[in-house]
Amino acid sequence: MTDKAKITVAVAVFAAGVLGYYFLGGQVLAGQGEWARYASILIGGVAGGGIYYTTEQFSQLRRFIREARVELSRVVWPSRQETLQTTAVVIGMVLFVGAFLWIVDWVVFSAVRYVMG
Repeated sequence: MTDKAKITVAVAVFAAGVLGYYFLGGQVLAGQGEWARYASILIGGVAGGGIYYTTEQFSQLRRFIREARVELSRVVWPSRQETLQTTAVVIGMVLFVGAFLWIVDWVVFSAVRYVMG
């Protein structure tokens, strides 16, 4: 069976479990047999998940997660001091650029006001 067919069947089985939950809601008397409604979703979810587990797409997802974990273990996180220094540089640059643009805006506005009279 191809991956697309397996995924389609997995979604259909899960959807059948959800539909069973709503169908059994109308059939169950007040307070009796509620377990059947929840069992319907549980069985549909487990069966659909089991079918999806056999697909190549799920294998690729597992491989991606495994490789992402390996990459995360290689990350070198900055120290507190490096973080504070970097933050200070960013805040300083924001203030500098803001002041520069404010001055440029004031000069241009003054020039336009002078030319326009």
